[in-house]
Amino acid sequence: MLYATAAALGAALVFFVWIGLRARTVGGDLDEYLTARNSQTASTLGLSFLASGLGAWILFVPPEVGAFVGPLGVAGYALGAAFPFIVLAWCGPAIRRLLPQGRSITEYAQARFGTGLRHWVAAISVLYMLCFLTAELTAIGAITSLLSPLPGSVAVLGVAVATLIYTAWGGLRASLVTDRWQAWLLLALLVLVLGVAWQSLPADPKPLVWPSIPVGDALQVALTLVIAVTAANLFHQGYWQRVWAARDDRELVRGGWLGGITSVVVVAVVGMVGAWM
Repeated sequence: MLYATAAALGAALVFFVWIGLRARTVGGDLDEYLTARNSQTASTLGLSFLASGLGAWILFVPPEVGAFVGPLGVAGYALGAAFPFIVLAWCGPAIRRLLPQGRSITEYAQARFGTGLRHWVAAISVLYMLCFLTAELTAIGAITSLLSPLPGSVAVLGVAVATLIYTAWGGLRASLVTDRWQAWLLLALLVLVLGVAWQSLPADPKPLVWPSIPVGDALQVALTLVIAVTAANLFHQGYWQRVWAARDDRELVRGGWLGGITSVVVVAVVGMVGAWM
């Protein structure tokens, strides 16, 4: 089991490094490296939003919210995960028009409010990305340790190094290409797991019992999750890079809505598993 897990992990990492390295544009400049400006379709953006926003953490947090808060909490988390992409679809075209050569939300903060706020937004973005990556890698290690004899630290190190290699070489295009693959794999695995779970249901299942938390408290949790998750994710620099990567405003709007809708579905389904089980 140990060697099989290590081989599967190694093969997956090598595959994603390979497709990431191939994504680099020959002769591209720094702007192309950072933004892949005006090149991406709605489907690519939507799948990228889905994959970059929903990582290993969805196996832990939404089911826990579902188990302790119930459907209202899951709904709040699902909407919170989707709203940042809806905001990008709504505000992104205007920001593109104001800053056609922009690269990040910090540049918009400087243009609108001055250098001081730009530094403040940059500091918050760095802190947010530190927390985001720490949570992702921690979840990967925890899942690996839970499901296999392979030490979680090995998986964490492998994923971190592989991702660093292809993004350092290929820039945003490498991230977009690998995101597309990861999104389809995520959706396929979700369908597979749901199919297995459905087949494993007993012939006479127990009545469904929701958590006993009062409705008012559940609504408070849901609203808190919507505000907290949305506000935090709007400091995700990778999301804002994709605003300028869109081929045009229409593709950005459609991509944002696609990412939002698919995120709602995935988080809701995974979260309700926790409420159901």
